[in-house]
Amino acid sequence: MDNIEYKMKVAFDEFKLFYDSTEKVTDRRLEANRWNYSICVATLGAIATIISWSIDKPEFLIMGLATIVLLAGMASLYCTLWIGQIRDLKELNNAKFSVLNEMAPFVAFGDDSNKDIVSFKPFEKEWEALQKAKIAQEVNSMNIIALKSSNIEYLIPKVLRAMFILIIIAAPIEGWINHDKFKFDITHQITTRIEQVNK
Repeated sequence: MDNIEYKMKVAFDEFKLFYDSTEKVTDRRLEANRWNYSICVATLGAIATIISWSIDKPEFLIMGLATIVLLAGMASLYCTLWIGQIRDLKELNNAKFSVLNEMAPFVAFGDDSNKDIVSFKPFEKEWEALQKAKIAQEVNSMNIIALKSSNIEYLIPKVLRAMFILIIIAAPIEGWINHDKFKFDITHQITTRIEQVNK
């Protein structure tokens, strides 16, 4: 923290207002995670439906595979956006708590008639306790300090992104491997229909 000498005290209401805005950032990040997770699960459901549909209708296999690859590509990009969103909101939260920590020693309580009231510096003491317990660590790529478990938030979008990339790779390979089977099915269906029409 910068050792800034403040001549004036900071109003407790201002401190409280800023703290509330910091908590809203956390709530916004959690709500965004729920929304992003729902979109990714819906996309996986759509991909599964298209796979099932294109297997039942081999004449539409190429269109189904193209749609699957397109959806999976868009979803993997969306997961990358989601990871960036988490990172940005965490950095914003860290900056806000740093400001709160700097403000804490200068907060004026009440009507300022009791000059002996001083801040306990709760945020500073909390981080010292977390670092002493080795619960806090620096996040490698962001130069911020966070709880060790807070990086688990990145796990779901990274796993989903890996799944979508795997689908992008596997769908064309599976189509190529099984193209003879589907080609035979289409030829068989056409032959059967021609025979039915000729009868």
